[in-house]
Amino acid sequence: MTGAFQMSYRMIGALSLLACLVIVRPCGAEALLLEHLDEFHIEEGLTLAEVVNLTYERYPQSALVAAYEEESRALEQRSTSWIAGFPMIYLQYIDDSLISDRGISEIQSGYQIPVWMWGQREASQRVTEEARFASQKYATALKLEIAGLVRDTLWKLRIVENRREIAKQIFEVAQRLTQVVRRRVELGDLSRQDQLLAQGDELEKKTVYLEAEAEVMHARKAYQNLTRMSRAPAQFDEIQSKKPDLDEQHPSLAAADASVERAQAEVEFTRRSKQGNQPSIMIGTDSTSVAAAGSRARDYGTGTNLVLQIPIGGDNWHAPAVAQANVALNERIVQRETLRRQLEKALHEARHNLEVDSAALVVLEQRRTIAESQIAMSRISFEAGEISLIDYLKIQTGAQSAIRDARERALMVKRDTATLNQVLGVAP
Repeated sequence: MTGAFQMSYRMIGALSLLACLVIVRPCGAEALLLEHLDEFHIEEGLTLAEVVNLTYERYPQSALVAAYEEESRALEQRSTSWIAGFPMIYLQYIDDSLISDRGISEIQSGYQIPVWMWGQREASQRVTEEARFASQKYATALKLEIAGLVRDTLWKLRIVENRREIAKQIFEVAQRLTQVVRRRVELGDLSRQDQLLAQGDELEKKTVYLEAEAEVMHARKAYQNLTRMSRAPAQFDEIQSKKPDLDEQHPSLAAADASVERAQAEVEFTRRSKQGNQPSIMIGTDSTSVAAAGSRARDYGTGTNLVLQIPIGGDNWHAPAVAQANVALNERIVQRETLRRQLEKALHEARHNLEVDSAALVVLEQRRTIAESQIAMSRISFEAGEISLIDYLKIQTGAQSAIRDARERALMVKRDTATLNQVLGVAP
């Protein structure tokens, strides 16, 4: 009766060992060894696109979008105005009492209005259009950038959660194995040294589990810090984009192109602006009074004053302003070409990683199948006394490593797909 009980107990422990290794996700509420636990929820109905949109609304750089839109409206007010600068009131008083003292005085007044130079208003309108377009493209590029951060954070969280679940399963297997060994020691089937060996292995697996839990907490905090949310989507797997290569519709490249066009428009507007020295028209009056000889009576005369001012020359003083605008243009061109090269490099790496991880997954799945067979065979050998506990633990550790690698590589393939979509400019 004792022998049958012993064999049954060993079989239960061994079967539990195999079951825990092949289960993908445990059921039930989350039970942690660590006391620290941030409030965090996984929602089935929450989508990746919703997370990106909510993160975009709360992201600090989104304030720049509003600022660019405000700038566009201000530029539009300038380009639609009929005057080209600040109007001024002109007032001048002339009196000869300090010099000739002939009783002559003159008062000039007028209203001076700056007017557009030839082609300047059209250049200003182009700046407005390019600024508005660049603002829209920047918003789209910023949302794509945020999508990349969210994707990266979610997949890091998914991977460390997977590591924790595997560590938990392995720890539970070690716990059950320790119980089996302890029972067999009590029955005289194994030595006290085997019990100490099993307990040491259990403590080692518990340490790994604790470290895995800590990594999950760090990953959750990183996600919450980025999104300002305590909710995460349950599913965010992506389908690989069919785009063959980068194109000009890529949000980041489109934003860079728009920035170059905006700078080019600024160069043209600066070239026509003469550093703000606008032509102007002044309309006013000129009142002159002259004292009659030998009398205090004065003769008055009033006329119309029309003044046209046109800046001529001064290109040497204007050239530095045009050169500075041209420097800004070339900086935008350099940034665009640098971005293009970075995206080309990132695209090559993303495709290469996806190919390598996909090929490695096939091999690792084969290793996983072999590892599961090794667990079953070594269990039988251990029960029959054909191998020692230390050999059984070595086989078990290797098999667990193979199963863990296969599960993690499967997640890496999905992460690589999301990374490739991100580089190609595909928004969630």
